[in-house]
Amino acid sequence: MNNTIQLLTITLLSFLLFSCGSSSSNKNSNSGTNNGEGGGNNPTRPNKSDIKIAIIGDQSISDNAHKLLKMIKNEGVELLLINGDFDYKNNPAAWKKMHDDILGSDFPIIAVAGNHDADDSWELWQEYQRITADWDANPNLSCSGTPGEESSCIYKGIKIVSVSPNQFDYEHVKYINKELDGDNGWKICAWHKNMTKMQTGNKLDEAGWGVYEACKEQGALITTAHEHAYARSYLFSDIEHQVIANNDPKTANLKRGETIVILSGLGGKSSRPLQRDDNWWAHRENANTGAVAGALICSFGKASNKADCYFKDITKGVVDAFTLTK
Repeated sequence: MNNTIQLLTITLLSFLLFSCGSSSSNKNSNSGTNNGEGGGNNPTRPNKSDIKIAIIGDQSISDNAHKLLKMIKNEGVELLLINGDFDYKNNPAAWKKMHDDILGSDFPIIAVAGNHDADDSWELWQEYQRITADWDANPNLSCSGTPGEESSCIYKGIKIVSVSPNQFDYEHVKYINKELDGDNGWKICAWHKNMTKMQTGNKLDEAGWGVYEACKEQGALITTAHEHAYARSYLFSDIEHQVIANNDPKTANLKRGETIVILSGLGGKSSRPLQRDDNWWAHRENANTGAVAGALICSFGKASNKADCYFKDITKGVVDAFTLTK
């Protein structure tokens, strides 16, 4: 009888100890998840399905350009879009080596020509173009067209149409419409030159309104460079006449007939002072604000209609943040 009671007591104690141990183990496991180790509900942890793209222009191969590429890498960017004016030294090999050394030779990059890349000589541009063609052939990209001049690339479902108005002789408006018509995913238009009212410096009317309006009608995000500054517009329904559809400074719903324009020309060459004080900009960064070099970075939701974007400067940090929907 006593032996039976002792046996039952030992069995009960063992069961209780095992239950406590399991509960403690589960509690620790849940704690790790909440801290972001396994995803959990941590709101600061990025969605692994998001696609992070950086957009810059007017680079150079300066110390600031190197620092910017290192920052882009540290931000977890997986695709770099360069909107012209590559190195300002007529040195394609050094420009490519900078990217290879910092980002890696297999890092996906799309680049379109700027005036400093194609104006000096056809032979020099062909050297740059061979690099852009090699980048377009990256197995993670699906590209068609003429690299660096007029091309369309798809990266994980995001379509990027790069053109070169006032640089090469193409019918860019027709090309934009052909490539983007019927595409309901995320779309980005990219080129180098501007119209005067679509930049904050003293650049002249060069790109023509046609490319702006064509991309707007397709609901594509418009990105340019040329002026060494950063500026993000409010939502436009008419870009040529600067008709604002919505002046919400933090969100913009891109759809056919409405989009925003972003100037991202702080790639490392220099930062220029503000020359125009137009009221259609939601945010501006330039020499007046202390900007040095920075990148527009957007995380596009692969399984959602939202993109979280920010502009980050190598010295000031994040200076602009906004959300795109479609």
